[in-house]
Amino acid sequence: MIKKILFSCLIIFCLSFTVFTGFQDLVLEKLDDYTTNFPEKVYIQTDKPYYALGDDIWYATYLVNGINHLKSSKSNVIYVELINDKDSIVSQRQLYTNDISVAGDFKIEKEWEPGTYLLRAYTNYMRNSSSDYFFQKNIQIWDSSVDNNLQNGNIELNATQKEIPSQEKIITKRPDINFYPEGGYLINGIQSKVAIKVKDKENRNINIEGNIIDSENNIVSTFKTYKFGLSMISFMPEPNKTYQASIMINGKEEKYTLPKALPQGFSLNLQNNGDEIVLKITANHTIGLKNALLVGHQRGKVIFEKFLETAINTYTIKLNTAELNSGVTSFTLFNNSGKPVCERLVYIDNPNNNIKINLNNSKASVKTREKVTLEIDLNDKGGNPVSGNLSLTINDLDAIEKNSNNENIKTYLLLNSDLRGHIENPGYFFEKENDSRRRYLLDLVMLTHGWSRFKWNDILYNKNIEKDQYEIEKGLYISGKTQALKEKGKNISTATRLTFMGTLPHQELKQSDQNGDFKFGPYVFHDSVPTLIEARVKHFKSDFDNNRDVDILLRNNKHFSPKISHNNTSMPSSIDETIFTNFIKKSQNILDIGAEYLKGAEKLDEIIITANKKTKEEEREDELNERTGFIIPTRRLDLNDIPISYSQTLFDLIVNLPGVTVINDTITIRNRTPRILLDGFPVDLDDVAFLTGNDIEFIDVLLGANATAYSNSGNGIIAIYSKLGSSNLNVKREPGIIDFYSHGFYTAREFYAPDYSDSFNMATKQDIRNTLHWEPKIILNNDGSKAEVSFYTSDAKSRYAIEIEGITNTGVPVYHFSTFEVD
Repeated sequence: MIKKILFSCLIIFCLSFTVFTGFQDLVLEKLDDYTTNFPEKVYIQTDKPYYALGDDIWYATYLVNGINHLKSSKSNVIYVELINDKDSIVSQRQLYTNDISVAGDFKIEKEWEPGTYLLRAYTNYMRNSSSDYFFQKNIQIWDSSVDNNLQNGNIELNATQKEIPSQEKIITKRPDINFYPEGGYLINGIQSKVAIKVKDKENRNINIEGNIIDSENNIVSTFKTYKFGLSMISFMPEPNKTYQASIMINGKEEKYTLPKALPQGFSLNLQNNGDEIVLKITANHTIGLKNALLVGHQRGKVIFEKFLETAINTYTIKLNTAELNSGVTSFTLFNNSGKPVCERLVYIDNPNNNIKINLNNSKASVKTREKVTLEIDLNDKGGNPVSGNLSLTINDLDAIEKNSNNENIKTYLLLNSDLRGHIENPGYFFEKENDSRRRYLLDLVMLTHGWSRFKWNDILYNKNIEKDQYEIEKGLYISGKTQALKEKGKNISTATRLTFMGTLPHQELKQSDQNGDFKFGPYVFHDSVPTLIEARVKHFKSDFDNNRDVDILLRNNKHFSPKISHNNTSMPSSIDETIFTNFIKKSQNILDIGAEYLKGAEKLDEIIITANKKTKEEEREDELNERTGFIIPTRRLDLNDIPISYSQTLFDLIVNLPGVTVINDTITIRNRTPRILLDGFPVDLDDVAFLTGNDIEFIDVLLGANATAYSNSGNGIIAIYSKLGSSNLNVKREPGIIDFYSHGFYTAREFYAPDYSDSFNMATKQDIRNTLHWEPKIILNNDGSKAEVSFYTSDAKSRYAIEIEGITNTGVPVYHFSTFEVD
């Protein structure tokens, strides 16, 4: 009998061992799958942190593999959106890159509302995960023509910025304090660390001191918060006791309850010494750590794994960081049931990974309107040349507040994008190499943030139901459906041919499938290209009488943006009041200078025009104005300027009108619903939604005084004029053919850089640019050659900041911040 019991126990032990080693294999296999089918990350560098109405936003967009930060081998298409504080997309760019970065820009219209705008970027493939993983950054846009920017909470200002919290400041209200036990839980009888974080901004930079007391009012530890409102305590919880933090506010005691300790469990303690990390796991179960699994990984890439076979209570390991990459690293302890019971994040900072940006200025002393040439190259720790992609911006520090504490590509890719929540001044942790104080504070950040991009249940058990719902995009696609002309709704398979009729004609033939579906692409082009799609029942050379009896339905291939979320959004830093005032005044001066310059240019144009006969364009304009009763529009879209618009919908056409926003089947002007007119009569949008370019002659937008000829025009008017009654006849296409414009990828405008070597430019308007220079694409090779960037200074004698961001061809993000003065 005893032998049978022992044999049964042995069988159970062997089975449990086999099951758990199988779980170990599952964990390693799923991590490998995760890194192979890697997520993507997008980062954007903008030329400035904030703007005024009428400004331009210049930016460089970086797309990388989310694991190793190399160029992504998946997507080539990036969506960049500017979203107002009412969650309306005011502008969108569809960018193409076959490299690691691509330039873009937005024009901030003067008619927009000032406020906080969200800059968001993502790929279609990234939509398979939460939108919290998109790149998101809040950007403030102000109206420099008014003086109400300091009111209504439009901006957070600071008179001074102190690095170290001060006890001289008074705590006026109960602070919001949270406690984070290391590994996840407090366990009775096990020495435990607890991170402390002051969450509210008002008290974050005040030194708060207090005691940790048990339920018998004994002091077991003391604490004092430091920079960012962070601190840490260490104590051993005892059975049947609870613990509170006690602080004094204006002579009154305020208490905070700590998480309750568990009677049994596991703890995971980590000590970061810079060149090594020491891990200690402890259990107070009867079987201890038997059949437990400890796994360490960096963005899914395994760096350590240990299966514990014996019933020990403590296990300690030292890991040398010299061979590891820099970045957030996660250690997870699974119990003998395969459940994650402890998790600890640590930031690995390996100086051997650091890449230096070398910047040489051609001039020791710089004057106004003088040419400056910068020489730039990259070197590794050993001084060897490194290849990579960079972008550069130069700003006037009297008007644009910048410092190396702010978020940049290095802090985003290595830190922010892998943690939950907002990290204040992330650049602070990277300013000094191997600084023990900053390493300690960064470790407290690790303790007070959770792993955001990586969820074990999703990885192990495929619980992400949206996985692969959105395809990888390599270019533009044109798709649709073919149906029987005389049997509406009947899908048929037909010979289908696409023709691009641009300067470089292209033709492609495909058979639509049994459901009538066809899809051409991917294509890469940057202009609007006249496009023809034809379909035949048999084939294109067939003499079949009804060969053209095909109805071609073009699918709306327009990108529909995902739901907007404000989680994990980078917040703008507070701004010095003097610098902000300078920015507003300078922005207004720039507008005034531009207006005076244009006024002079308009007078010159008028002289030229009066000396000439009316052009065909002017005659056409008079013809259309006559039809409107000479009500002059604010903006006009003449379909004669879009000759191939047969199959474009009303919504596709209206998108071409500046200031008008089209989202799905809604139309707004300045976030308001305009009045719709058809041939001068008011209609509902649903009544005209079916119209295409074949039905419409022209579209007018009427705003302000231009709209007062009609009642209820406060939100603006969109006036549609049909081809009925026009001198142009509505010529209907034969069956089996449609034509339209295919809209290509956006091409960034070129940043205006004056050349003062030209005597004509020297005599032009005053130059007081806030962004002195913007260079979105600097390519460096590893052959030792340097890249050169040249620009002219403006009329402003000031101190200027040079910010360079980028990434090497080996996936290392780099950042540089320096200043120079113009005398």
